[in-house]
Amino acid sequence: MISIGVLVLAFAIVATAQDYNETSIDQQVLKRLNTIINATGHLDPRDIARLNRTAQTLGLDRDLVAKLSERLKNERDVKRKHDTNYNLYEDGTGNIEASRVDVVEESPDYASSVVLASDLLSLSSAVANVKEKVCREQGYRFLDGLLLNKRWALKMFDASAKSPQGLLFGSSYHLGNFDECVGIKEPGEGVTVEGQYCLASIKWRRSDESTKIRTGRGEALRWAVCVPSACDASAVAGFVGAVLSHTVGNSTGVEVTEKDCYTRKPMTVTKLDIAFIGILLFFGAVLIFTTSYEVYSMKWRRKKSSVVHDLIVSFSLINNTKKILSTKQNNSLGLECVNGIKALAMIFIIAGHACLFIGSGPVMDAEAWDRLIRNPANAFMLNNALLVDTFLFLSAFLFSRLLLIELDKRRGRLNVLPILVFRYIRVTPAYLIVILFYMTWLPKIGEGPLWEGRLQLEQERCSEVWWANILYINNYFSPDKLCMFQSWYLAVDTQLFFVAPLFIYSLWHWRRFGPIFTAAATFVSLVIPSVITFKERLDPTLLFYAKEFADFATNNYFIEAYIRTHMKMTPYFMGILTGYILHRIQLENYEFSSILKVFGWMTSIVLGTVTTFSVSLFYQDWYHYSAIEAAAYISLHKFAWSIANGWLIVACATGNGGILGKLLNWKFLVPIARLTFCAYLVNGIVELYYVGQLRHPLHITFFTIAANAISHIVLTFFLALILCIIFESPLHGIEKILLRMFARPVLSDNAKRDDSCEASRHTSQSKLET
Repeated sequence: MISIGVLVLAFAIVATAQDYNETSIDQQVLKRLNTIINATGHLDPRDIARLNRTAQTLGLDRDLVAKLSERLKNERDVKRKHDTNYNLYEDGTGNIEASRVDVVEESPDYASSVVLASDLLSLSSAVANVKEKVCREQGYRFLDGLLLNKRWALKMFDASAKSPQGLLFGSSYHLGNFDECVGIKEPGEGVTVEGQYCLASIKWRRSDESTKIRTGRGEALRWAVCVPSACDASAVAGFVGAVLSHTVGNSTGVEVTEKDCYTRKPMTVTKLDIAFIGILLFFGAVLIFTTSYEVYSMKWRRKKSSVVHDLIVSFSLINNTKKILSTKQNNSLGLECVNGIKALAMIFIIAGHACLFIGSGPVMDAEAWDRLIRNPANAFMLNNALLVDTFLFLSAFLFSRLLLIELDKRRGRLNVLPILVFRYIRVTPAYLIVILFYMTWLPKIGEGPLWEGRLQLEQERCSEVWWANILYINNYFSPDKLCMFQSWYLAVDTQLFFVAPLFIYSLWHWRRFGPIFTAAATFVSLVIPSVITFKERLDPTLLFYAKEFADFATNNYFIEAYIRTHMKMTPYFMGILTGYILHRIQLENYEFSSILKVFGWMTSIVLGTVTTFSVSLFYQDWYHYSAIEAAAYISLHKFAWSIANGWLIVACATGNGGILGKLLNWKFLVPIARLTFCAYLVNGIVELYYVGQLRHPLHITFFTIAANAISHIVLTFFLALILCIIFESPLHGIEKILLRMFARPVLSDNAKRDDSCEASRHTSQSKLET
């Protein structure tokens, strides 16, 4: 075996010779080293790492080391070809005992075969390029481990992604083996080498035209690399760039941030984390106490119900579970169908969120998602925005219908302030609990290749702008740091809820001016989005291209247009008008003619179908953008969808719903409807957890997306049930008790029937309980 002294001497010759003849030195030195190699027979590859260190110390050119290593590789291959007994780790002494294979028993016999000579060449050169001393030293230790067939080093190499596969097929995520990497822990002399998983972003130079293409996954390739934990993000970026320079040249750019790297560390607990646990323990204790009290009351307490009793029982597990899972619909206003609409809309909203996170996450074939969104049959999943508009419509409709009843009962003397205050109190606590979970324990409940980049980023955003969420102004203040991607809806709904009483009162007080005033506001709500869309040349609606939704907060259309209240007013005002129309119909006991029924249903079906499936037009390759078409679509499709929803509710409420009305009145949908608010809050947890812990790209088909979407729906409603029982339902019950005590303002949408005199679906509030 060639001694280190000989090699150092050779490199010293190189260093000396460089001073004399810069142009011919490579050939001269290689010739001398070739003579040494031929004289000794072969060179032990374990000296490659030492060669790199020596070259770095002497300040030699890396290309020289590369040429020498290539020469060693060729020499070894020739040796293998002519000598079947040749062994990579033979020491050359001729001693049979000393020449046996130097294999660590814990490693499988085939393990070293995954490390090729070309890999060693690029890795050695890349490690030598690392500037940080500690990282470089651990890198050399990793190379030595590879050459010595150490299992931990083989694991580190094995866990890293190799040459990309399916790149031309659209596969842009090469995730390696996350768990194998982060599980590495090798004690050493004073320093323990731990595995660190980094997901580098590799970007190729692309023309300006190619960057305008919205399909596919863009110019970035996510490539996993397992490195020692002593290396920071910049060192990893330099390392990956150096490796790539030996294979694909310098035409790539490599980006690695601290969030792209993950290593297992002891869990850190902050004061806020402890406070959150304290809140949960407090509510858990209250739950146990109130449940025990209710059990005691049911068995031994015979006294009549009191305010104190109702307040205590409102927190009971038994009471809230029965209330949520009950299928009773004691609604004297004929609004049972609203529960069905809410339940189905939320199911499809969650399915849409699942599809978007799946499609924008790691997939094997990016073209598969593009094929799915071009298929008109899938348009009902792509038009998820219309289902969100449905909830805005229903919120306005119920508020309008019930407030008009109270105005009639009280002859216009109604204090609206308690309604607004209690609404805030009812909605905010459960919302705040979820925000606190994002800020504290959400990033600590799992791990995965994309965990740091998704979950930690979400935590940082919530920690910074949580105040905007609970003030319900987060759709205008720092929308690029939006905490909870779906929270914009709560801001829009709350802002419009505080404005709605003005229009509802005008409808009740001025029979002529009120409808004109509200209709004018509706017209303005149509014009504003159209003008903004035309002027800014925006999309006609939110288009779900995968590469544009890796992060919602970076999507320009989402943060600048989609989540803004002034772009969402149309369905809300239409809901207010629908509530007023139904109020007048039931007040005057109006009966629909057969012609009007047929016309209403035909109009509703046509408008609903066209608005649902027309979005597919904008995904087609042959479609060319038109600002006029986009401006018209952004407003008219919301207006048409609101008309379709309005007729559906009016028809069902007046007993003209037919088969569809019976479906929407299905009792099984009632518990789901009660969970919609909490389901909307917790759905982001399910989606973020899914994409954060995903270990390998998903093969996209309609079946795999549907199967995953169904599982997300089930998980979301399970978490919603827990949140609703502990936080949302008790506070809702307390709100009703306090409203009865102090304000008695508005009947809920599940108002009880008067047993002595059941109200007709066509009559007014005169027969409702007073």
